[in-house]
Amino acid sequence: MSPAHVLEPTYTAIKQKLLDGAWPPGSRLESARIADLVGVSMTPVRDSLNRLVGERMVDLRPGFGFHVPRLCTFDLRDLLELNLSLVGLAVKRTGQAGITDIGTGEPDLALRSRALFSSIAAAARNEALADAIESLNDRLHPFRRIEVEVLRDAKQEVADLEATVIDSPGRQTAVAMRRYHQRRISAAPRLVAMLQQIHPTRS
Repeated sequence: MSPAHVLEPTYTAIKQKLLDGAWPPGSRLESARIADLVGVSMTPVRDSLNRLVGERMVDLRPGFGFHVPRLCTFDLRDLLELNLSLVGLAVKRTGQAGITDIGTGEPDLALRSRALFSSIAAAARNEALADAIESLNDRLHPFRRIEVEVLRDAKQEVADLEATVIDSPGRQTAVAMRRYHQRRISAAPRLVAMLQQIHPTRS
């Protein structure tokens, strides 16, 4: 295992590149090339990739190495349904107390969506629940980056959702969350197709 002072920045750098879409879905992640890119040896790169496998942000195929996950429509729907369930539980735990610290105003839609769901998770005061929602934030990030290409009013929709979370806690927030997720579940085939169009399939 690599020392923490080398492993942590290496892990953070690789994870950020995954979130930024630096490698297309299905791409092979070659440790030597990443080591050159990040400026470290191959050992912390392999350790970081194995850690990301555990977080489901990287696939490890026996005999074929590490790859960027390639999600299909069913995978995306599963993630959205799980996110809806967990966020719904977080909303229920906060009750009428509501959520006031959301950090609205982030211009990037993917980061703004992450901040919204992270705030809801934090308000629930359940560490395991918050960790699960953060993991889904990571795995849904590639689709949130491009969803405005499919759902043209997505930015306004998220802004309206923020307002509902702040002004109408409880049942109204739960209803708004379900509407937000169901719309994306319905759009899953188009979201997957758009991501593949931006990043053509690689073996």
